[in-house]
Amino acid sequence: MIRHHAFFETLGAAEEKSPEWNVVFAGLSTLRLVDRLTADPESDQADRSELDATSAAIEAVSPGDPVRAILSRIVGRLSESTELTHDLGSDVITYGRSLDLQGRWTLAADVFQSVAAAFSERAHPRIIIEASTALGAAARNSGDWETSKHAYARAEHLAERIGDHALALTARVGIATSHMVKGNLPAAEAELDEVLAQANAERIESVQAIALHARASVAHSRRDYQQAIHLAYRSLELTTNPSARERLLADIAAAYADLGMRETARTAYSIVALTSPHQWVRWQSTLNLIELAILDGDEEAFESYFKQIEGATLDPKLQSYALYFRALGHRKFARQDADQLFNEAQSFAEAHELNQLAFEIERARTTAPVSSASVSPSNELLQIAEMIEHLRDRVSIESG
Repeated sequence: MIRHHAFFETLGAAEEKSPEWNVVFAGLSTLRLVDRLTADPESDQADRSELDATSAAIEAVSPGDPVRAILSRIVGRLSESTELTHDLGSDVITYGRSLDLQGRWTLAADVFQSVAAAFSERAHPRIIIEASTALGAAARNSGDWETSKHAYARAEHLAERIGDHALALTARVGIATSHMVKGNLPAAEAELDEVLAQANAERIESVQAIALHARASVAHSRRDYQQAIHLAYRSLELTTNPSARERLLADIAAAYADLGMRETARTAYSIVALTSPHQWVRWQSTLNLIELAILDGDEEAFESYFKQIEGATLDPKLQSYALYFRALGHRKFARQDADQLFNEAQSFAEAHELNQLAFEIERARTTAPVSSASVSPSNELLQIAEMIEHLRDRVSIESG
């Protein structure tokens, strides 16, 4: 099998020398330098011509793309050492996580799988555990259930072998999430309850945070939106990782929206849109705000948010949602081209094999819109909403 098939496939689908092509080619070139070191650990560093060619590929990446700095750091390490070091492995995993954050799961899985295969379990067990756990999630998100299952199993087994209970429990959260995605909510709840009990007993806050987040996702899947908010907010209080906090705020916003508390949802999405250092995340939050504007019947806000992403280089998933929300908005505001836009959105989603979204678009075009639920929120729910409002005020002051 061709190594890095996902990268070659992505390159083949992109226009040569386009921004999309440049960033994928730079990543592939960097990974092939790592492959060279893996294949022959006793060799000298990559020769100057290979390093220069890879550096030139990285220079072609947009200066505003965070991947550029990550890849440059990896090449710098490769030019200085012939060893597979912990720092090198961490940097390659960071590159994979940047792809994962963009929703480019097949590419991310390729990166994580490369790290898990290259490093020694004896010399660098934690690198392999981290890469395998990340691979479990990325492979699951891309629909590769077998790879995901084996990756999580390897991570849990190796973590138990070296006596790192926190890493083993983290892998179990991933396994529970797979149960949830497959629709086996009782199994997911049982697994997460066990993980939480052990993490609480051992005071492992990092595991408590991710397990509570996963438990909130299960509650959301059960349409228990109030419980989802309570659990997600408890996770938020324990979470320090900025990207994880962004995801939590977005999940809290989604639950408030499903409860009909759209103003609080809007506030939470706005915080993410203002503070995230990741352009993809900001675009996603803007699309969420567009959806809320449609639900509110706010045509002015609808157009204002669309102007914010005008000309943006959206990936296929976000572009599909942008087309879908444009169609929903034009129908909401009684514009004549709504049917044409639904056709365009569905065709685009199908062309990029986003089959679930294509189905949702087809269903939306033939059924009347369903209003969000309206509930009497608990005092705790109102208190969380108030704290989110205070957080937004603080963010607005800090951002000037």
